[in-house]
Amino acid sequence: MDNDTILEYYKKISVIIDGFRKNRTVAVLGESKNFMEFLEKVWGITDYIQITTVKKKANDRLVYIGDIKGKNDRYYIIVPKITKDLDIQMRLYDNGYDDYEDCFFLNHGKIWIAKGVKDYSDNYGNHVSAPSCEVVLEDYVCCSEIKADETCEFGNDSRITAKVYGGCSVNIGRHCVFEDGVTLTVFSDGEVRIGSGTRFVRDTEIIVLGGMKLEVGKDCLFSFEIKIYCGDGHSIFDLVEKKRLNPQIKGSPKNIISIGDHVWVGMRAMILNRTVLGKCDIVGAGSIVKGDFSNNCIIAGTPARVIRENITWSANSLKNSLDGIPKEYMMMTEHPSEE
Repeated sequence: MDNDTILEYYKKISVIIDGFRKNRTVAVLGESKNFMEFLEKVWGITDYIQITTVKKKANDRLVYIGDIKGKNDRYYIIVPKITKDLDIQMRLYDNGYDDYEDCFFLNHGKIWIAKGVKDYSDNYGNHVSAPSCEVVLEDYVCCSEIKADETCEFGNDSRITAKVYGGCSVNIGRHCVFEDGVTLTVFSDGEVRIGSGTRFVRDTEIIVLGGMKLEVGKDCLFSFEIKIYCGDGHSIFDLVEKKRLNPQIKGSPKNIISIGDHVWVGMRAMILNRTVLGKCDIVGAGSIVKGDFSNNCIIAGTPARVIRENITWSANSLKNSLDGIPKEYMMMTEHPSEE
């Protein structure tokens, strides 16, 4: 993970730690060059000490934990790299340092939130309200807001995962359905908004990389084995201009997938970053979609192109007339004027 992402995580977590530390001297357990640099250059803390739980390793630079035993009124222990587990927690507790109140692990380890948990909050600033879904917070995740309305349905092996340093924002509207094997993975500062009544059929993978944004409208239908990749996954550079061609900049209109209301995406289609689909579009099976597309179009091919305009569709395969289709879905295709 790049240093900028780690730095942003340290900034977020330092605000949380300050609420517990209350101006006590920081005692760092375990080595982390990046965290030490952050302490000094960004957090402005230079009087910290480094400690070890192994007495024979103690020296002029490292203080043995036993030598600050019972001194939690003077020291606040921060553990930057070691994964939080019961053994090390108990070791610190035996020396007088309670979890959170006197010591803080930056890496909390993987947190599994089972179906049925209505509201979950922790001391890392994570808030999850998705009672019908399994949610996974990977190592180091903090300040995540994940909401899926209680009317949503999630099948077997379907889950939401927040991944890598920092937090994310996920909001899923009412009566959405995620059938078996539908996974949503959101990286640092990624954002997801899914409108009400949208359905994902089985075995679909949705990935939203750091700083990227995925917007899906209401009443959409995604067939099976679809891939949605919001972000390129790897850096691409221009060797002449020596600059990155696909920067992941939060808030950039280039770092978004936007899918309008009442869109139907056919089986095994792939939707890539920097794609805008208008309302009531149909994406053909197996298509690879990237770019801007107007409303009420059929889009198909590899790469996908518009093959028909001025259409609408219904999820009812027996319907033979436009009766009952909402007027908002019976629009003529509009082409925005070029600037």
